[in-house]
Amino acid sequence: MESLLTSNNKKKILSNNIPLKIKQNIPNTITLLRLIALPHLVYSFNNLTIFVTFSIFLASIVTDVIDGYVARKLRATSKLGVYLDVVVDFLFITGMYLSFSFNGIYSPWLLLIIVFVFTQFIVSNIILKQIIYDPIGKYFGSILFGGIGVTILISDQVISNLIIFSDQVVYTMVTVFLVIFALTSLLSRFLYLLRQRK
Repeated sequence: MESLLTSNNKKKILSNNIPLKIKQNIPNTITLLRLIALPHLVYSFNNLTIFVTFSIFLASIVTDVIDGYVARKLRATSKLGVYLDVVVDFLFITGMYLSFSFNGIYSPWLLLIIVFVFTQFIVSNIILKQIIYDPIGKYFGSILFGGIGVTILISDQVISNLIIFSDQVVYTMVTVFLVIFALTSLLSRFLYLLRQRK
């Protein structure tokens, strides 16, 4: 028990001795790994096997999960880190849906909706000079990542043959779900802004 406490104390002391700037750079670097993975994922989706593509995608998802966890553990959360996470998510998601659009999987107007939702998130936060808590919008990124994962899997012929629906039906279902979620998120944020102005 004593050795465990000593070990925990050592970790706390070590963590406290690290300058805040360096602490903040650790989760931010993890976030940037997601951006570095994007061109490899796009290339892999167009040229390589489903195994390689989905492995890169899962690694990207892991960085999205652990960057926030590491920031909280190190007590190194910052506004810059939050905005960097949103911007990298935006670039990653739009990059993938742009690739899907070029491949004729999704219509370009779906990409425009995604860009609009992310843009209003950034703009509304800048206007109010604070990060707005949006109970619906906070899940929008997760839903979009889910759409990417489903699309990657369905694009594989072997997996596609195991599903009772055709590829096009699945893509349509993903599109409808994303549009409904995007509109709900926009409405939620609009109502929040109205309440703030009263």
